[in-house]
Amino acid sequence: MLKTAKHWVAAYLVVVLLLLIGVGSLTVAIDPYFHYHKPLESIYYALSNQRSQNDGILKHFDYDAIITGTSMAENFKASECNEIFGVNAIKVCFSGASYKEINDNLKVAFRHNEDIKMIVRALDTGMILADKDKMRYDLGEYPTHLYDDNLFNDVKYVFNKEILFSLSVPLLEGYMKGIEGGITDFDSYSNWMRSCTFGKNTVLENVAFFEEPTENKVLTDEERKMIQDNIEQNVIALAQAHPETEFYYFFTPYSAVWWGDMYQKGYLERQIEAEKYAIELILDCENIKLFSWNNRFEIITDLNNYKDLSHYGEWINSLILNEMDEEKNILTWENYGAYIEDMKTFYSTFDYNSLFEQYDDPEM
Repeated sequence: MLKTAKHWVAAYLVVVLLLLIGVGSLTVAIDPYFHYHKPLESIYYALSNQRSQNDGILKHFDYDAIITGTSMAENFKASECNEIFGVNAIKVCFSGASYKEINDNLKVAFRHNEDIKMIVRALDTGMILADKDKMRYDLGEYPTHLYDDNLFNDVKYVFNKEILFSLSVPLLEGYMKGIEGGITDFDSYSNWMRSCTFGKNTVLENVAFFEEPTENKVLTDEERKMIQDNIEQNVIALAQAHPETEFYYFFTPYSAVWWGDMYQKGYLERQIEAEKYAIELILDCENIKLFSWNNRFEIITDLNNYKDLSHYGEWINSLILNEMDEEKNILTWENYGAYIEDMKTFYSTFDYNSLFEQYDDPEM
């Protein structure tokens, strides 16, 4: 009797083991997050999970250029970048990311790809003043088991029930139904245009009135050190380590409403001084081309370009790529001082309440 029971237990364990191997093998073979290999040509993969899929894209895809940044870069079209600069670009954005997270992922790219010619990266204007090691833990848990080379913690991926039934099995079913293989193109990946409206009524929906500041804050020595550490670690160091690559960086052009909020809170002078100091640090790096459209006031003040205080439409992303190619709005040692003075003069004297008088473009 005891011997029979042992046989049944052994048989049960064998069956469970075989089932686990089968389940794990399916996820490994299809690999919806590209943890082990590039996409299978016969499977159609939807790109929809930045922090789970971007690491695999950077490690296993074929490319020689990268478009990256936060949601401020999500509306770039890789096809436009390819046409303008003659490259084969991927777009890997990280919504809400800190400078550190984006830089860490770029370091992954260089470890796995020796042929990167070009990086297009958005430097969020509002994140210049941030700790060098800041990460956005408020956005959910990072899937760090996908980022390392530790096979033991891959069980979180390989034997994940949600991944199995929500991704691996449906991808296999798509193949069985004859759905043509491929991936979401890098124009559409992360693009949020279809879900948004633009213009004054949207951007100013929760804004009542812009008031005069009661005090004006200036940049402190501690904040200057913070900026230096952030820029040196997360912006400059990678470019210095890879002089063969051209880095096209730009400060994100937020709307006049965002600048108005800085003004009424008394943060305007501090913000502009922070940007000035960041520029001075970056300009020392020869293979970084630094751009800014923060002094293109016809763009900044037209709320038809924005869906909220900071996010601009994809036509601005297209403008940025084209003007990068023409080196318009590039910052240099010769012109950055005038650029800063233009910003100080405009944003400290602009009538922000005049924004309420704008009309929404009915085509937006």
